[in-house]
Amino acid sequence: MTVWTESQITTAGRMAVSLSLLSTFALALASYIGILPDTHEINLKRKGSLCETLAVNCSLLAQRGDTSGVSESLRAFVDRNDDVLSACLRDSNDHVIAEFGDHQEFWRLERGAKSTQDNIYVPITGNGKRWGTVEVSFTAQQGMWKSILGHPVVSVSIVCICVNIILFRLFMGRLLRYLDPSTSVPAHVRTTLDTFAEGVVVLDNDQRIVLANKSFMQYVGKPVSDLLGSSVDDLPWQFEADSTEPPWTPISGDAPRTGERLTLTTGTSERRTFLVNASPIIADDGARRGTIASFDDITQMERKKSELSTMLVDLQTSREELTRRNQELHFLATRDSLTGCMNRRTFFESFDHLWQNSRRAQTPLSCIMVDVDHFKSVNDNHGHSMGDEVLKKVAHTISSTVRGRDIVCRYGGEEFCVLLPHADLTGACEIAERVRIAVAEIPFDELSVTASLGVSDMSLGAKNPQEMLDQADKCLYVAKRGGRNRVVRWDNVPDVVEVRSQRNECDNRDASSDSDSDLTLPYPAVASLLSALAYRDPDTAAHCTRVAELSVATARGLMAVKDAYFLEIAALLHDIGKIGVPDAILLKPGPLTKDEWEIMQMHDRIGVEIVEASFSQKQMVDIVRYHHATFKASPHLPHLPAGTDIPLGARIVTIADAYDAMVSDRVYRKGRTPEAAFQELRR
Repeated sequence: MTVWTESQITTAGRMAVSLSLLSTFALALASYIGILPDTHEINLKRKGSLCETLAVNCSLLAQRGDTSGVSESLRAFVDRNDDVLSACLRDSNDHVIAEFGDHQEFWRLERGAKSTQDNIYVPITGNGKRWGTVEVSFTAQQGMWKSILGHPVVSVSIVCICVNIILFRLFMGRLLRYLDPSTSVPAHVRTTLDTFAEGVVVLDNDQRIVLANKSFMQYVGKPVSDLLGSSVDDLPWQFEADSTEPPWTPISGDAPRTGERLTLTTGTSERRTFLVNASPIIADDGARRGTIASFDDITQMERKKSELSTMLVDLQTSREELTRRNQELHFLATRDSLTGCMNRRTFFESFDHLWQNSRRAQTPLSCIMVDVDHFKSVNDNHGHSMGDEVLKKVAHTISSTVRGRDIVCRYGGEEFCVLLPHADLTGACEIAERVRIAVAEIPFDELSVTASLGVSDMSLGAKNPQEMLDQADKCLYVAKRGGRNRVVRWDNVPDVVEVRSQRNECDNRDASSDSDSDLTLPYPAVASLLSALAYRDPDTAAHCTRVAELSVATARGLMAVKDAYFLEIAALLHDIGKIGVPDAILLKPGPLTKDEWEIMQMHDRIGVEIVEASFSQKQMVDIVRYHHATFKASPHLPHLPAGTDIPLGARIVTIADAYDAMVSDRVYRKGRTPEAAFQELRR
C-alpha cells in the first residue's frame, strides 16, 4: 500500500480537499439552522402519533371493561409495528391492566420522566381526571457510529466529499497550469538562477514564494511544488538574538538588507546557517513588486568558528592549567621537601632583594638564626624518623609564630633562618622570644625540644647579607654556650675575636676568612648563571645543585656562615665552564675521544674565568680553580696544590663532587651505593 506524504500531495490536490471540506461544512451548517429536516425529530413524532392512537383505542375498550379486547389491541399493535417491542396499559394507581411482550425488561423509563426514542408513554384522562397510561417500548437506537453514519446529512456529506475531491482536483489542476508562477519566468532566467551556489528566492509583497532556485530547494529539503505559493515565514527559521524581523520584511525606504544571519532546521533535523541578503524589486512605476533574497550557506564556516572558539577555550584552560602546574613546580623548587620552608637558594635570592630594598628605603631588616638544641641526641636515641618529625613541627611552629610577611628558611640540618623586613632589633628579639617559647611548648611523647636563637639587624655594622647572617650565627653559638634555650642579640655579644675563639674552642671550627669580607655577592646573578647551565645541560645543573647541598652539609661545623655561603656558590658554579663546551661533546651519550676530552677539560679554565669576571671573590675563585686538586700530589696536575695547601672549600667540593659522581646513574653504568662510595673515598 502506498503511503502518501505531505510532499507528495500536489497543490491542486490540497486545494481540492479544502474546497470539498468547505462544501461539507455548508451542508452541516444548513442542517444546524434547520434548512435540512431532522430525521430523528420526524421519527419521534411518528412514534408519538402511533402511541396516541393506541391510547384512544385502549381507553374505549377499558371503559367498557373489555380487558381481553385491550390485550388483543396491544398484541395487534406490537405485531403491526416492527420497531415496537412491548406495550402496556396501566390504571391511575400504576396497576397493569393489560400488556403484551416482555414489558418489564424493555421499559426503562422512571416514573415522572420524559419520553425518549426508546420508551414513550401517553396519559389517558376521563372527566378531567387522569385515568391511566399507555406505555410503549421501541427497539433501542443503533450504536453511536451507526447512528452517525446513518444520519442523512452525514451520508450526503460523504458522497459530496468524494465527488468534490475528484471534480475539484481536475478543475484546479487545469486552472493552476495557467496560474503557475514558475511558468511566468522565462526558462533562461530559471536556468541562470539554478547555476548559483547560493539559494535564491523571489517573493511577492505578502512574502509568498514566487520562484526558488535548486540550491534553495536543496537547503530546505522541499520540492518546488511545496514552496511555490507558500509563505517564506512558514519555514522554521531561527533569528539571531539581536534580530527582530526577517531581512525580507518590507521596511521604509526600500533599502537592501545585507549580511544578516539566519538558522534553518531542515526536514532531516540538520541545522544550517545562512548569510542572507535581501533587496526589494521595484517596478518601472516605482511600486514595490516583491523581494529577491539570496541565502549563502555558511554552516561549515560557522562550525569552524565554533571549533576555533572551543579550541581557544581549551587553550585558555590548558594555559591556566600550565600556569597552575608551573606555580606548583615553582613552589616545590623553592621549598624544602621535608619542612615546607623556603630552601637556601630561594632564601638567598629573597635576602639579596630585601637587603637592597631596605638600604634604598632606609627601612630596618633583621634576621633570626634558630638551632634545635641537642638534635643529634634526638636522632641517636629516637631514630631519624623522630628527628624528621621534630624538624617538621619546629618548622610549622616557627612559621605560625612569626608575621605573615616574614620569610622562614631551612638553613641546613636543624638550623632555620628567619628574615624580618621592617623589624628592628628590639622587634626581632620579641618575635624570637615568642618562637623560643612556642618551640619549648611543642608536645612530644618521649622527649622535650628547645631551641637557641641568635638575632641581628642590618644597622649593627653588617656590610652585606652574609655578614648579618654571620652575626646571627655567632649570637646563636653564644646562646648555646650560655646554656641553650635562650635568645641572644648581636649588640649583647662580647668582642668578635672572643666569640670566634670561643667557637673554635667549643665547636672545633675554623675561623672565617677575612679576605673580601666587604664584597657583596648578588645571588640573582648566581641563579642566572645556573639557569643558563640548566638550559644547556640540565643533568650538569642538577649535579651542581646536589654538590652544593652536600658541600653546605659538610661545611657545618668547619667554617663560618659567610664562608659557607661562598662555598655554596662556588659549588653551584664549579662546572659553569661547561657552558663553553660544544653541544656535540657536552651532550654526547657515549665515551669521548682523546681530542674531545681535551676540549672538555677546557671547561675548568672557562669556569674559573667566568666566576672571576662575574664576582672577583678570591676565596670563591680558588674553590672553583682548585676543586680538581688531589690531597696527594698528582703528576698529571703539577700546577695544582696538594695536601693542606688546598683551600678547605676546594677540598669539600672535591669530596662532594666525587661522591655525587659515584652514586649517580650514567647511561653507561649504574650508580654505586652510598656505602660503596664512602669506601671508595676513604681509600
